[in-house]
Amino acid sequence: MSKDNWLSDYDSVVQLGDDIMERINERNRTLRNGGNPTKVSVGIRGMMNQYGKQLNNLKQALARASSSYHITDRELDRRQDMLGNLFSRQKQINMSFQQEGGTDASRGMLFHAGEGSGRVSGPEETAYTRGQTNDELRTQQQVMIEEQDRGLEALSGALSRQKQIGLAIGDEVEYQNEIIDDLGNRVDRTNERLVKTTKAVRKVHMKASDTGMCCIVVLLLIAIVVVAVVPK
Repeated sequence: MSKDNWLSDYDSVVQLGDDIMERINERNRTLRNGGNPTKVSVGIRGMMNQYGKQLNNLKQALARASSSYHITDRELDRRQDMLGNLFSRQKQINMSFQQEGGTDASRGMLFHAGEGSGRVSGPEETAYTRGQTNDELRTQQQVMIEEQDRGLEALSGALSRQKQIGLAIGDEVEYQNEIIDDLGNRVDRTNERLVKTTKAVRKVHMKASDTGMCCIVVLLLIAIVVVAVVPK
């Protein structure tokens, strides 16, 4: 997934999330009508796994784009917010899937047969909930939410470090540019002195030709050139 495809890949994950919610609603209708939602639930679980993989790919692609400075800081912040929304959507999807219907009535249908013993059972039981108590399901849900929160914190920390590295590199580049500018100014000043010295040498040479003072002129020329090229 390249940086150029990040937004289109984001749209694909959004669409997948919508499809998952639609399938969850379909499963809930099956439950309310007394049908067996096992087949639908298996399909939903596969879609949820795919959602998680694509979401992780988006996170990694954003980290790569940040480290290679292919996007601006403003665009990086915007995509971080978009990614955070997808993680929040994932939590909602997990909660809706685990609630087996999303309402108190449908949840009561799921756990009614296990209320006395504290275990999930009955004709509405799925492979995901089989053999687990209500408290165990709630604990698993909380663990998933905490893991996602840790993932977001790790991503935020990595992006923050990449931003600091970028700022440090920018400062170093600015410092090097200042050195280059100063060197260029020195070269320009030296060149100006050489031009002036050359003109002066020509004048002296012309006068020396008339008087025959060749040796003195040579020494004078050497002295003038040395003074001209020595940086001040």
